[in-house]
Amino acid sequence: MGRMDGRHGLLIVGSGCADPRVRAAYVAPLERALVDAFHPDATAGAPVRIAFTSDRVRAACAKRGVTVPCVADALEELWAAGVRDVTVAVTHVVGGASYRSACRAVRAKAPLFDAVHLAAPLLSSAEDAETLAQAIDVRYPRCEHAAVVLVGHGADGVGQLAYAALGYALHLRGRDDVMIGALRGEPSRAAVRGALERMGARDVALAPLMVAPGIHAQRDVLGTTGESWAHLLSDAGFRVRATACGLGAWPEVHQLAIGHMRTAAPVETVRADITMDASAAHSAPTARFPLFVDLSGVRCLVVGGGAVGSRRAEALARFGARVTVVDPTPLDGARRAADEVRTRPYRPGDEEGCSLVIAATGDREVNRMVGDRCRRLGVPVSVADASDECTFFFPALCEGEHTVAGVVSRDATPDGHVVTARAAARIRDILP
Repeated sequence: MGRMDGRHGLLIVGSGCADPRVRAAYVAPLERALVDAFHPDATAGAPVRIAFTSDRVRAACAKRGVTVPCVADALEELWAAGVRDVTVAVTHVVGGASYRSACRAVRAKAPLFDAVHLAAPLLSSAEDAETLAQAIDVRYPRCEHAAVVLVGHGADGVGQLAYAALGYALHLRGRDDVMIGALRGEPSRAAVRGALERMGARDVALAPLMVAPGIHAQRDVLGTTGESWAHLLSDAGFRVRATACGLGAWPEVHQLAIGHMRTAAPVETVRADITMDASAAHSAPTARFPLFVDLSGVRCLVVGGGAVGSRRAEALARFGARVTVVDPTPLDGARRAADEVRTRPYRPGDEEGCSLVIAATGDREVNRMVGDRCRRLGVPVSVADASDECTFFFPALCEGEHTVAGVVSRDATPDGHVVTARAAARIRDILP
């Protein structure tokens, strides 16, 4: 976290919690600890966003009037706030499905940024397991003929190894009375029950091994009916004392999350290396290669539905493209050419799913933004008012009955447009 230039930002990602009291007691303290650690004097005021990976939790929050973005939308918000170097801290306990979904969203948006650093889950190493085992040892003292069962969300594949590592770390501390279970995967409920029977335990202290005791903890771990751990262990003859607590309130867990944030690994930003150095382009212009492509059924975006945008949209439509026009007040020509018209200003993300983009608004800043995003994402873009921001150049079209020609100037010299227009006119005269 050494690049403190005002373009750095923080995204905190977790599974989420919809209950405001539970969130305030367990999630908010962990988030505050991360923000405080990220915001030393040099980064005071740097943008911070919170994102939840659970669609269901975000929907439940929305019903309460609280909007929490997904990972992709939160990264878009940071980008729009001017962040180009983002650290992604996570509050997931293990590398399960929720963490993997966060990773996919981060990698998808990474090309927008100059640098992205993604933190590991809380339990990612033997040292992490030892730290959490020590905290558990302190908070759950040994009692005769009693056992402690801590139940996590679970994971498949490699994610399960984190629970095994924690169990081994507890064993090394002499705490074989503490069992780790998982709602999904291993250690399963049957395995934990068998271990309890073998050790002769009569009393069981049951608690979630989760950042917050949300709906899964309340229903699937601590619930008194159905298939909950508490209900089934009680039916098996154990005296169960269930406790709704969360790791998010533990200072030791705060330090784990902060440590991972500070050592977050860089994410490969897979983007086309097509950003142009404007000074190099003017001092040593490169001739533009006339590439012809089939646009039949290809999604194309035209940002700006004025005179220039209308001409571009009409030309693309003639060649079979599926054109989307974005403009608050598009001209009739743009409306006729478009398969879809979005009568509003451009929004970052409008280019998603498009194979070719035209930036042709009357606003220099909007055109620059569109060009910048598309270059970073590797989407071919033509910026009508800045040739040095283009990655392809919209030609003067010369269309005959059986022949199509496109004319562009060899470079971005001031006389280029005049020369192009004259050449195109001569070619149109001779095309059959």
